[in-house]
Amino acid sequence: MSTRMIRAALIAAFVLVAGTALFAVRGNERMLESGRIVLVRLAPVDPRSLMQGDYMALAYAIDNEILRGEAHGGYAHLALDGEGRASLAALGDRLPDAPAQVAMKLRSRDGITSIGPNGFFFQEGRAADFARAQWGEFRVDSDGKALLTHLRSEDLQRLGENRR
Repeated sequence: MSTRMIRAALIAAFVLVAGTALFAVRGNERMLESGRIVLVRLAPVDPRSLMQGDYMALAYAIDNEILRGEAHGGYAHLALDGEGRASLAALGDRLPDAPAQVAMKLRSRDGITSIGPNGFFFQEGRAADFARAQWGEFRVDSDGKALLTHLRSEDLQRLGENRR
């Protein structure tokens, strides 16, 4: 292959990777702007410090119900109260038909099914700000994709600060 062809292939690959990354970032930005806020109760959490910075290991109370339901992929159909707190209504392989329910895609990591990530990273030295966390705040789009955006206290106050 000539140098010109290699250079053209590298440029094309770069444009493809950059375009894909920009598309994904724009989709997440859109979800942060317009996604529905869903609050999910945390199971016991564990603040710890690692070489990569401070973070809090997370688990969700709904995950225990999902385990009892033996979900293997699909969606958790959630009912929300007036303040946006979620409770598990059903499990399914499709988005729910009930307009009052919100769907969150289930994730599987290391053989464990969950509705959210297993960690929340925050600025080094700010563990005390997040020690009172009782709720995870998600932004959820109409396809069930969810992003964890904040942690909240028992009285639903946002903890710490997020910088974008």
